[in-house]
Amino acid sequence: MAELQKQLPEKFVIGEFWTNKQRQGHPLHHTISYRASFKPELPAFFFKEYLNKKKCVVYDPFGGRGTTAIQANLDGHYAIHNDIHPLSIFLAKSRQIVPPLEKLEEKLQSLSLERQYVPEEGDDKLLPFFHPDTLQEIKCFRRQLKEDPSPAMQFLGLIALSRLHGHSSGFFSVYTFPQVSIPPKAQAKNNQKRNQIPEYRAVLPRILKKLKQDLKEKIPPFYHEFSKKNIYSLSSANLIQSILPESVDLIVTSPPFLDKVDYEGDNWLRNWFLDIPTSIDRKPSIYRNLSEWQDFLGEVLQTSSVLMKPKSRLVMEVGEVVNAGETVHLDEWLVDLAEQAGLIWEKTFIQTQNFTKLSHCWKVSNNEKGTNTHRCVVFRKAKVV
Repeated sequence: MAELQKQLPEKFVIGEFWTNKQRQGHPLHHTISYRASFKPELPAFFFKEYLNKKKCVVYDPFGGRGTTAIQANLDGHYAIHNDIHPLSIFLAKSRQIVPPLEKLEEKLQSLSLERQYVPEEGDDKLLPFFHPDTLQEIKCFRRQLKEDPSPAMQFLGLIALSRLHGHSSGFFSVYTFPQVSIPPKAQAKNNQKRNQIPEYRAVLPRILKKLKQDLKEKIPPFYHEFSKKNIYSLSSANLIQSILPESVDLIVTSPPFLDKVDYEGDNWLRNWFLDIPTSIDRKPSIYRNLSEWQDFLGEVLQTSSVLMKPKSRLVMEVGEVVNAGETVHLDEWLVDLAEQAGLIWEKTFIQTQNFTKLSHCWKVSNNEKGTNTHRCVVFRKAKVV
């Protein structure tokens, strides 16, 4: 990329295009954390840059926690959210319809959770995190969530999921990391090191507190006009079958950065809560070498090109990663792959930034690692592929 930047400097735009401050977007975005997700200000910037009218169709093939889809609805557009993992579909779809706060409170008050602990198989993995009585309440809530598909219960389920484990008394668990579900043995060691044991923490009051916090800002009145027509697709990004060709006005997404994040392992507690089984057919995209990554992204770009309207654009956020001891500029490889898919490279936005305290938790220095360096490569569809 350094070579390309020297040869074609006019194609690179450097600056602060959106704020790097934490939690500046609508609170609906921050209902739940999700590792390696970009800020809502990123898709919002590109909506303004490339959509010159309302009611466009925005697509994210690597939907994650639903940032692109939710921001699209907040900005007056329809959304298509795709991801290979059922957890991602739940995170996005549970915010498709958000009932009024009073309706959610009424639903919450109607729930009755059993507190007296009843041992079950598999509890040994959960008890390092939860007091037995808290675990019993979680199990009870979990059963009701599975049986009740109503928008109110699904949104409450999202709130409960966000409170499942974390680093303060507002979570159901003893002190642990909020974004990543660490292994039970690691948590047991942490408990011993911190001289802590899980204490009883009531589930419903913590859901209510978080609920009021997340809905303190009103959702735009037109939000549901667009969200109710969203499409939620559970598929690998290179094998989309549920979306019509030439139906997408803009794609804003971020693919996996080689082997940086283990989404399956990092979310095992959330998967348990939502009763999502491990599947050999579901392979989150973690690639150990550049060749595998190129093959997969080439297929994704081919598939995405088919879905795009003529002259529409695709924005892909990538960065630099260290692979096999060498720095790899993923955006440079994208340029070559996109050309084969009938996509023309227009420009690359390089976001200058100072990282927040969460980035420092992961020991990420400013503009050094791909998981926190925003390089948004913009492609335009030249013709029907």
